[in-house]
Order: sequence, then C-alpha cells, then structure tokens
Amino acid sequence: MNAAVAGLSGELVWRALEAGDLDAIYALHRAAIGEAVRPEIVKPESRDFFAGILAGRGRMIGVFLDDVLIAYGVLQHALPDYDDPRPHLGLAADAPIAKLAGASVAQPYRGRSLQRALIAARVAMAPESHILFATSAPANTPSWTNLLAEGFAVRALRPYYGGHLRYVMVRDGTRVVPRAERLVVPADAGTQSALLAAGWRGVEARSVKGEPHILYVSEHADA
Repeated sequence: MNAAVAGLSGELVWRALEAGDLDAIYALHRAAIGEAVRPEIVKPESRDFFAGILAGRGRMIGVFLDDVLIAYGVLQHALPDYDDPRPHLGLAADAPIAKLAGASVAQPYRGRSLQRALIAARVAMAPESHILFATSAPANTPSWTNLLAEGFAVRALRPYYGGHLRYVMVRDGTRVVPRAERLVVPADAGTQSALLAAGWRGVEARSVKGEPHILYVSEHADA
C-alpha cells in the first residue's frame, strides 16, 4: 500500500517487515519511546521480542519514507500466558485471538493519523475468525482514542507489565445497544472497574471542557 500524507514531500510505502528490518525496527522503537516515557504508559520491548515476531510469532507492517522506516505496527499471534485476555473476558480458552502488540511512529511524523492507520492495517491483516485485542494505558490518550475510533471497546482494566494499569480493548464484531450511558475520566480507575465488572464497555472518546473522557454504555436501562 502506498499513500501520501499531508505535510510530507514524499510518498509513503507500506510493506510487511522481515528479519532484515530488525535493526531499523528496534532503533525506531527506542527513539519513539525515548527516555522520558515511563513504563506505566508505554511498555518497552526488547530486541528479542521483535525478533520473535519476525520469526513467526506474529507479523509486522512498516511505513517507509525515502527508504527510511518511520512507523511500524505489530500483530502478535503467539501470546505468553500472562498476556492472554480470555480468562478476564469470559472467552473460551480455545477462542482464536491476536494482539495489536504495539506501534511506533517517529517523532517528526506524529499528528498525521499514522497510528490510527496502523491499527486499521493490522485489523485488515488479521484472520476474520480471530478476536483482536490490545492493551492501552489510561494515560496514553492517543493510543486508546485511536483504538476506540477503529472499533475496539474497553472491556477490562487490569494490571499488566509489572503492575501497571492497562485497558484491555477488544474488537470482536459485537455491539451493545446502549440503554444507559456514563462519561468517565480515564484517571477514575475505581468507577471504570466497577462499570466493567457490571458488564459495561467503553466505546467512544469524548472531550468535555477540553478533558478526555470515555463513554461507557450498558444494554441494561436500570444499570
């Protein structure tokens, strides 16, 4: 897939990433997270993680400008037990799943919807039979906002990656006919956890007086 992006003089080239791209992938990852990004917001990955994905644990798609990798997205098929969301979502242990396991965009090219485009590209790459999920820190507003916009819903809020809270966001084709709604700020973990335990799901990003909120909905009118 080739595409031009507003504000860039060249044309972007999208392609599947391969083992030979490992150095560029890891360099972009390290540059994108930077020293200032805390692990409670973005999980740092090892070089071995990316090598494993490229060796068959998943697939990666990259975005190139003038032969330079400026963005990538990970679709992971083989998951460690700690990363398996099925027990927390009431899914069968053999339900086919895949994870959108991170994306990076080089600093000069942010703000041009590349992260959202990478989500859509990985959704298109995944088998139709698979339930897709991703994790996102409540403080990482661009991440969960883009996931919500691409059809993912907040289904759980759990500690991950050393005890850091993450939304578990799922795209499984199901929709709730809302009969009750609540707007909640992402920092309010207690309210969100209670709503999610009662079967609510977060479905849309909203801005209230300039502050990001998540719209939670329930199919029960008396919720």
